Amino acid sequence: VSVQGGGWRSHRTNFDERFVSLLIPQDAQDRLEAQELRQLVHRALQKLTDDEMRTIELRYQHKQSPGQAASRMGISREAMAALEESGLQKLRSGLEDWHQGR
Repeated sequence: VSVQGGGWRSHRTNFDERFVSLLIPQDAQDRLEAQELRQLVHRALQKLTDDEMRTIELRYQHKQSPGQAASRMGISREAMAALEESGLQKLRSGLEDWHQGR
């Protein structure tokens, strides 16, 4: 699935930082641990395709329903669900080692 959208890649870095900020607790006691987690999340986000990233952004940052996200991307709900699942799986696998080591 490929979604057309010329300006998406230019906004990716800004989205990455906002998304990472949502995942890291504000009251993190250990700044070094928070920085390590931030780097792991950035690496995990970089493994997403543009379409997976756009799906995650629409669903979780903008809180759009599956139907709304699919419509906005111009794809079927099934295609959007597949992108969401593959994107979330990549994020989970990128963070599993850190989570198990806590």
